[in-house]
Amino acid sequence: MNIFVTGNPRSGKSTLIRRLLDEISDKNVSGFITPEIRIDDARQGFKIIDLASKREEILASLNIKHGPSVSRYRVNVEGIDIIMDKFLESYDSSEYVIIDEIGMMEFYSKKFKETVKMVLHSDKKVVATLSKRFVKEYKEKGQVYILTRENFDEILDKVLRQIK
Repeated sequence: MNIFVTGNPRSGKSTLIRRLLDEISDKNVSGFITPEIRIDDARQGFKIIDLASKREEILASLNIKHGPSVSRYRVNVEGIDIIMDKFLESYDSSEYVIIDEIGMMEFYSKKFKETVKMVLHSDKKVVATLSKRFVKEYKEKGQVYILTRENFDEILDKVLRQIK
């Protein structure tokens, strides 16, 4: 079962993932999250954190000098690959897979693309946030919810009901 949550920036996609993780904290979960890196209330980049091992890498940053660029950030492809390896260590024993997010930065990693493809063809319960630009490509692969600040609670309830 694949569930995708998409929406505009700041619509609450990552917040929904955090709330979902709280609700299934007693389950065997693998996956990764991509929280912002903020300094003095200004976004400097993003981390990528493996949920099982808690291993962190920089996903993208204003301070990286080399690598592909997305907007004003440079992507740390090697860091994404490291987290994909960590994720795969816990994947087989998990019931749920959380992916925050399937987006432009992450797709610079070939290993990320291959991992997402494998996960979406599994029998696991997968919840992923999805960049709006990928909705067309992924809408046939599972249920897509469009999140807004106004429908946050409704979408969270629907996702929880589907995966439990």
